Amino acid sequence: MSTTLPKTEKDKIIRMKAYTLYNYFTLIRKMIIYNLRIIFANKFIWFLAGSILFYLGLSVIYVFSNDVSRMDDLYGVFIFSGILLVFYPSVFGIQNDQDARTIEIIFGIPNYRYKVWLIRIILIFIIAFLIMVVFTFLSSLLIVKFRFVAVATQVMIPVIFLGMMAFMLSTVIRSGNGTAVAMIIFGIFFMILQEPLQKSQWNVFLNPYNLPYNVNETSWALITLKNRIILITGSILFLLMALSNLQKREKFM
Repeated sequence: MSTTLPKTEKDKIIRMKAYTLYNYFTLIRKMIIYNLRIIFANKFIWFLAGSILFYLGLSVIYVFSNDVSRMDDLYGVFIFSGILLVFYPSVFGIQNDQDARTIEIIFGIPNYRYKVWLIRIILIFIIAFLIMVVFTFLSSLLIVKFRFVAVATQVMIPVIFLGMMAFMLSTVIRSGNGTAVAMIIFGIFFMILQEPLQKSQWNVFLNPYNLPYNVNETSWALITLKNRIILITGSILFLLMALSNLQKREKFM
């Protein structure tokens, strides 16, 4: 006996699935738009403007410089620009929700930590990466030729590490200003260690394009690979710690 459904039943099932899929994508689109409005609200525009002006200012200097073949200086420009892009939304995101009284609504959403803050932090880094691709493309076009997507990816690894650290600290300190002070202290600490750890895989600001004079390329590539693995692992741990802290509702209400 045939178990094939009538054509009308098949059409009905297909329409129901299409309607469900449409609702799903509509929900995702609205959530993305909502979080983009939050990310670009308040003082983020000033950090974005600062990142752009910092990049353009130094790029103009490099355009008229005779030494335009060195990537190590450009890498430092990209790093600082990327940090400016993620600093405000990572540090002040939780406080902005508390100030706007939206945190009470967020805590009322089932699995809120995955549906709101996780999407928001991912969007922050996607936006930063896209802007960084534009920066590296312009530098590749106007200053010195290089693989701009690869450089943007290299830059984003320490930027994501510091952004995730800031996000995690914001869930512990629960104050944007306090988190900003803590991140500045950590940033100064990492910069102080940059010189002693210049050839170490533990250097947060390790520049893969600045090959030390007494290290061969193979060893430097291995050090860089280990450094990236450490930073990526640290970023994941910071994210998990932040999401775990966000389950403690009583600390944020």
